[in-house]
Amino acid sequence: IFLATISQKENGKVYDKFRARIMFPIHNLASKTIAFGGRSLDPAEKAKYMNSPETALYKKSQVLYGLNFSRNAIARSREVIFVEGYMDFLQLYQAGVENVVSVSGTALTKEHSQILKQYSKTAYLVFDGDQAGQKAASRSIPILLEADFYVKVLLLLPDEDPDSIVKM
Repeated sequence: IFLATISQKENGKVYDKFRARIMFPIHNLASKTIAFGGRSLDPAEKAKYMNSPETALYKKSQVLYGLNFSRNAIARSREVIFVEGYMDFLQLYQAGVENVVSVSGTALTKEHSQILKQYSKTAYLVFDGDQAGQKAASRSIPILLEADFYVKVLLLLPDEDPDSIVKM
């Protein structure tokens, strides 16, 4: 499948906004594609991840990547594992850890916590071990506590992320 998101620069030139990126379809709870996320294949690229712009159907603060696949496992276990990225979600899910969702590289929001509250009582924050991931985890704790979650944080080494842990 070829996907191009055409944008236009100020000088009038058109380009594919998601060029040279691995594309991830983002689904709603009915498993309908509502947006896309793209991860750069170029390590020098400034924006490692890029998402579709927000629309009436896609509000990033209200969508958790993978929830359409994982909600039954989350409801059964009453535990949810929050990760940052698409690959983190995919690697964990593929390895059999099905009670996982991704915040798609964004901050966990009150809306996210309210969505998950109907399925879970315990939240595990397993963000990347780098400084940005640890700051994101720190910011997420009060949001989850306010929603009455029992919160646990798994601290990874600075060069680790959930994706790399599963590959070990």
